[in-house]
This record gives sequence, C-alpha cells and structure tokens, in this order.
Amino acid sequence: MQHTPEQKIIKFLKGVAKIIVIALMITLVLTMLLGTFDLIIEVIKAASSPKPYYGLINVEDLYVVFSTILIIVVGYELFKSMNLLLHHDKIPVKSILQIAMIALANKVITLNVKTIQLQTMLGIGVIIAALGIAFFAFNKSNEKIE
Repeated sequence: MQHTPEQKIIKFLKGVAKIIVIALMITLVLTMLLGTFDLIIEVIKAASSPKPYYGLINVEDLYVVFSTILIIVVGYELFKSMNLLLHHDKIPVKSILQIAMIALANKVITLNVKTIQLQTMLGIGVIIAALGIAFFAFNKSNEKIE
C-alpha cells in the first residue's frame, strides 16, 4: 500500500513528536532524581540544625520537605501520563486530573493562611470543587462504558 504525501508527513511528525516526548521524559526523570537528592540533603540539614533541637525538624522546614515531596510526586504522575500518551496515542484524562489534584493539594498544604486573601482562598475552593466534579463525572462516564 502506497502512502500519500500527507500520510508520510504525518508519520514523520508523529516520529518527531515521540522523540520530543522521550526527551521530555528523560529530563523529567533527571529533575526528579536531582530533586530527590536535594530533598535528602535538606532533611539532613534540617535534622542536624540546633533549632529546635538536634535530630528534630521544625515546622517551617517540614513545609519545604512536604512541598518538595509533592512536587516530585507530581513529576512522577506526569511521567506516567507521558508514558501512556507515548504508547497509546490517547490523552490520559484521569491521570491529568490526578496530577492537577496533587498539584492543588501541594498548594493547599503549603499555603500560608495568615497572608492569603479571601478571593484567593475562594478561587482555590472553586478549583478544588471543579476538579472533584470533573473526576467524579469522568469516573461515572467510564463506568457506563464498561
């Protein structure tokens, strides 16, 4: 079967796009690895600090640690989504919603409620509700298909 020029161009562009996705995945894994090393160093520094006592980590440092952990988890979920995209040519909607929820959870956990404005809090609340509704609707639509 002979391919038309348009089909050849599309096949070439898909190949280029796959190479780009693989390069992005390599970069993502590298940054996750470096971020993990940085996290380990930060935990050691925080635990070896005399504040509050040697071997303990103060609350401010815990915010940094938890935020970094959640960012690495977002990276891992993004990697899984890119892997699905690479192998199935489908947009991984559920995975993208999960990434958004983890990223939003990171924002909420590390939020300083003493300095945040009411409008920002309401906006975050609306985003949380919208993500919850979208996730629920997506799961319900998949139940009907199965």
